[in-house]
Amino acid sequence: MTFDLFSTILAFSAVTTLLLLIALTVRDLFSGRRRNDENTEQAETLYVPPDKAGRTALDRWFYNLLETSGSSLDRSTAALIPAAGALIGAAIPVVLFDSIPVGVMGTLLGALLPVGWWQFRAWRRQAAMRKHLPEALDFMADAVRAGLSLEKGMELVGQEARPPIRDEFRMCASQLAMGYPPYTVLQRASRRIPIPEFRIFATAVLVHRKSGGDLALLAQRLAQAARERAEFRGHMKAVTAGSRLSVIGLTVGTLIACAVLTYTRPEYLQQFLANPSGPTLLAAAAGLQIFGLLWVWRILQVKY
Repeated sequence: MTFDLFSTILAFSAVTTLLLLIALTVRDLFSGRRRNDENTEQAETLYVPPDKAGRTALDRWFYNLLETSGSSLDRSTAALIPAAGALIGAAIPVVLFDSIPVGVMGTLLGALLPVGWWQFRAWRRQAAMRKHLPEALDFMADAVRAGLSLEKGMELVGQEARPPIRDEFRMCASQLAMGYPPYTVLQRASRRIPIPEFRIFATAVLVHRKSGGDLALLAQRLAQAARERAEFRGHMKAVTAGSRLSVIGLTVGTLIACAVLTYTRPEYLQQFLANPSGPTLLAAAAGLQIFGLLWVWRILQVKY
């Protein structure tokens, strides 16, 4: 009786949280599109950076992840998504299978899936911006040589460059047109474009507004440096392609072999798990597999 009551309360909480999450997400998405299309409202009354908005290190890390992933959701709505995922992930196994351990696993999975999706989006977005940043800096150098202002130059880049770097420059131009101070605009852009060349460019723009200098030449040199970094990164990927493919093949092959063995000979797996040393050996093998993947990933991380 107590377990049934707990399951009912958990299911009700999960459904209520899901409906609230859908409503807040739709509100943020539509209001964000309206602001971008009409340019009549400010996206935020005052931009608060993640290091000041977050009370804890986890909050600051999460808010910075939202910035780098290019999410248009409000911070409060985005913070509700992992919580709702954890609640829904706990409710489904408990209600359907009456299993608390499976519910705990569902809780972890529901909370980590949205975070993993934002991490994937941030990685894809950063790779695309790194590819198109040299072209955007060349456009900016041409705009400065033509005598255009910072706002007009960013507007030009927002028209001529490719997404997603185009969207970031377009956002900067609209924020400058609405009266945001350049320091705030470039600070937020540096967080949404976590590339060293752009951060140097943002610093150079602020210095140029105070003390002058050849901003066009600096932007052109930064574009060349970004191209050289992209060429080096492509060379590293080509050199290490065989090693990366072998690691992926071994990992995927192991998982496929386990799945095929479980499907064709389930009694083997049952006997293995029934042995007292079976779960321990299985956990050790999974841990070594994960450790090997992390080791190879760390070796292939070359900073240039």
